Amino acid sequence: MSRTPKKRDIEEGDPAVLVANRGRMTILDLSGEPGFPPPVDIHETEDGLTIRLELPGVAVESIGVYVQGTTVEVTGEKDREAIGAQASFLCLERTFGRFYRAFEMTGCLNMARMTASLKGGILSLYVPKCEERRGRKRRILIADES
Repeated sequence: MSRTPKKRDIEEGDPAVLVANRGRMTILDLSGEPGFPPPVDIHETEDGLTIRLELPGVAVESIGVYVQGTTVEVTGEKDREAIGAQASFLCLERTFGRFYRAFEMTGCLNMARMTASLKGGILSLYVPKCEERRGRKRRILIADES
């Protein structure tokens, strides 16, 4: 189910959706796969980027998080509850089945240090920024070449 998106410009009719563009950081949603896309929130702090996906009722064993280059993929499956052979639905609004979300991120992010946790049905992914992008002042040494 996993695919490897290529870095490209967004063209008309392209399934990639621009999520954010803040000059130094761009996030593309590459989730044009079958299944349901879990709702997502993405926010940036001085130290990093946090992606949160709503996955209530999904076991941690059913979720896969993959990083390749600047692309993060979240895949998995939410199983339907067994309700018995005699039951019939009067209303069915909850979503079940496979899900897939993928985000291509540019900017100075340390993808190798990404962390993930699942708590209360929320999958949180944290990607720290590279040291030089954290907005901290650092001293540059001057070589004395006299």
